[in-house]
Amino acid sequence: MKESRKQKWILRCDGGILFAGIFLALALGLLGNGLPSRILLTASLLCAGAAGADLVLRMKRGGSRGGAERPFVGPGALGKDSPFTVRELVLLDEDNKPLKSWDLIGKTALIIGKKDQDAEVDVDLGDCAYGAFIEPQHALLNFSGERWFLEDVSQENGVRVKKAEDGMSYKLSGRPCQVGAGDVIFIANTRLLLT
Repeated sequence: MKESRKQKWILRCDGGILFAGIFLALALGLLGNGLPSRILLTASLLCAGAAGADLVLRMKRGGSRGGAERPFVGPGALGKDSPFTVRELVLLDEDNKPLKSWDLIGKTALIIGKKDQDAEVDVDLGDCAYGAFIEPQHALLNFSGERWFLEDVSQENGVRVKKAEDGMSYKLSGRPCQVGAGDVIFIANTRLLLT
């Protein structure tokens, strides 16, 4: 079914539910006064309200003209000048020279750690100079709401982030931290640059 026909059917269904809910609420309000009637009255009003709200939202978005839903904005789909655009995770050496990189375009989640027989990782830091201090699952990098977030899931050695906007280094503790291009992630003194 074409998108515009699908939208029209959804609008018609919302309209039908709204009309039926209001009609049922009026009928129950006039005829019934027991507990079951009150429960049905409440349910019909809730259905009518939900259908009405959906109808109004779809009309505002152009649903009656066959407009499409807002498209998914995945990693790398933002403008290239956006401060939130992150395309790569780059492993740096002590002289800030790149050693290895991982492409982030199209990805929504990465496990950063050290590969072992029990755990697969997306970013394997096991062969780095500080590999002995990196846990199998040390950190998570997740894309959500058009932004990247870093979360510390390590047991012992922790995760720090040096933010590009202020040059300050922050230790992650208990909740995800928003990260962007230019930020440097420290995992057991191993440095990863977001570009």
